[in-house]
Amino acid sequence: MISQVRARVLPASQRRSLDELTEDLLLSSGDTTSKRSAFWTMLTLSAVIAAGGVLTDSTATVIGAMIIAPLSTPIMGIAVGSVQRRRTGSVLVVLLACLLVIAVGVVMSVALPSDYDLLSNSQISSRTSPGLMDLIAALATGLAGAVALARRDVGAVLPGVAIAISLVPPLVVAGVCLGKLSGWLALGALALFVSNLFALVFAWHGGLRIARLRRGGRQSGRAPRR
Repeated sequence: MISQVRARVLPASQRRSLDELTEDLLLSSGDTTSKRSAFWTMLTLSAVIAAGGVLTDSTATVIGAMIIAPLSTPIMGIAVGSVQRRRTGSVLVVLLACLLVIAVGVVMSVALPSDYDLLSNSQISSRTSPGLMDLIAALATGLAGAVALARRDVGAVLPGVAIAISLVPPLVVAGVCLGKLSGWLALGALALFVSNLFALVFAWHGGLRIARLRRGGRQSGRAPRR
């Protein structure tokens, strides 16, 4: 009875299989050459845009970089790999991507004068002191992203999820702070990124795990409980 109710609430045509998610999210699946070239190109461009937005204290530019940034894709790949209990290479991709974005921030920091007060920039000051609400927001964002990925009928919310996820901007801020030799501020920005990273992986893993168990329950052939 429960499985029948679920099927009526969420038709099969609106659900996405784990195989589909694997094809979309893993750079090591499908046309790897095309996926990787697109990923690294877009990530570099988004890092440059984010750095420009941070250095000019432009919120609109930073938001644009959030929408372009593909960094959430390999992070979601980590969650998919954990659900499937196999190595996907997504962890290495995320590490290399982080180094690239930080390096862009370091290079772009030369545009700032030597006596520039980093904390006078709202884009920097807001990302160097993460708090509990940042973690809660990241968890909620991760759950929203998991729902949007698992269902075809709510995919339109993904741009909003991309904006809410703070991934590339804190890495750029960390690079800018490192470029200006402000280690403590860089650590604060990195702490924001790492907390968001773990919150997103945890939320996505939980959402995908539940979806997979539900599919397994429907395909097991056991009679539904009444």
